[in-house]
Amino acid sequence: MHKIRVSGLKPFSYLGFRMLLGRPAAAREKGAHSARHGVFLGAILGIGISIVPLYIVIFVSNGMIKGITDRYLETKTGHIQMSIPIDLSEENRIQRIETIEELPGVVSASYEIDGLGLAASTKCSTSAQIRGLDESITSDRGYREYIEIDAGDLFPQKENEVVLGRYLAKTLGVEIGETVSLMTLRETEGEEILPKLSIFRVAGIVSSGYRELDANWFIIHSRVARRILSSDMAYSYIGIKTKDPYGPDLDDIMNNVKKLYPEALVRPWRDIEQSLFKSFSSTRSMLVFIMAIAGIVAAVNLSSVLTTFVMEHRKEIAVLRSFGVSRKQTMLIFLLGGTVTGIIGCISGSAVGVAISLCINHLLSAIQTLIDFFTKLFSPSSQAITLLNPDYYLERIPISMNLRYIVFILCSGILVSMIVSLIPAFRSSSIAPAELIRHD
Repeated sequence: MHKIRVSGLKPFSYLGFRMLLGRPAAAREKGAHSARHGVFLGAILGIGISIVPLYIVIFVSNGMIKGITDRYLETKTGHIQMSIPIDLSEENRIQRIETIEELPGVVSASYEIDGLGLAASTKCSTSAQIRGLDESITSDRGYREYIEIDAGDLFPQKENEVVLGRYLAKTLGVEIGETVSLMTLRETEGEEILPKLSIFRVAGIVSSGYRELDANWFIIHSRVARRILSSDMAYSYIGIKTKDPYGPDLDDIMNNVKKLYPEALVRPWRDIEQSLFKSFSSTRSMLVFIMAIAGIVAAVNLSSVLTTFVMEHRKEIAVLRSFGVSRKQTMLIFLLGGTVTGIIGCISGSAVGVAISLCINHLLSAIQTLIDFFTKLFSPSSQAITLLNPDYYLERIPISMNLRYIVFILCSGILVSMIVSLIPAFRSSSIAPAELIRHD
């Protein structure tokens, strides 16, 4: 028998798509017009569906982590903290702040003294995080961007006034104009630790948009905090804001501050909230790992589909082999089929995943509306179901879109699809022209 030599990419492409979209010979002989390979569409759908939640988890979790981190950096920890003695003179403190603000890359610097106390109203009492701030904090763009004023002022105008975090005010059950008492511990000259009671009028109620941050905020003027807090019971520092807290210049700025004040403890935000951010990262990694397993399972399903495909097309493969198609060329045909299936599934899944991620806030809002409607319709007396409770999450999910993640997921999905196609490709190459005799 004269053998036809098949070479070049075009014959492989034609044969690959012909085998992919055609019908098995047995089905054609029986006239089964509906025997198109819907299994391949199922494989494409499986790969696409498995990739969609992977994008949502990565982009939404990255956005949530960045949104929470930004609130910590701009409203609480700052980008860099330099500790200073609580009894440092005001003149010396101001001089240090001015010197730091002159450093390249520094946007602003402000003084803060933190401590703990017991806040009480006529209704209840609870622990409070005392934040003694300077009025300069009100001109901080980052602070103003993330702080929402529920009522009253952003900063206490008088020494007997306090600005409360939203959830601390709710816990105490107080509103603007009402009074709250604050009990702190202070060391006397005789080294005795005695309680000190201070009375404040609520001048404002604010929120950072994240419950864990402002649940205990008791904001007073730094001069008052220095009077009521002991050096053993408080932490005093200068909070430094830079142009880019995530950029490489942060370490250089920190080193410049250390050179100016080598005796001071200088720490970047990564060290200050290290345990919190590690918890965020580990949670995200676990979710991504689970979603990646789903993607691998979908790819394994593609291998199963291709294996079934080879078994159904044994006769066609034998015909091709009898016309001179080599084992290597047969393998390439099925590798092409599996790779194309993976490419289509990955691209379609990526498109849907990115689209859902970008519209996640609108989708959640629509779902919440439907939940509220059916809850009122079928069970008006039941408690409302909140899909994304702003008491524990951000009120709006910020989406962090990164092109590198998209490229990585696409390339990984296509590579895995190619790898799992190797087994059925090897199996197809083992089919010899003698299969025609067995089928006949």
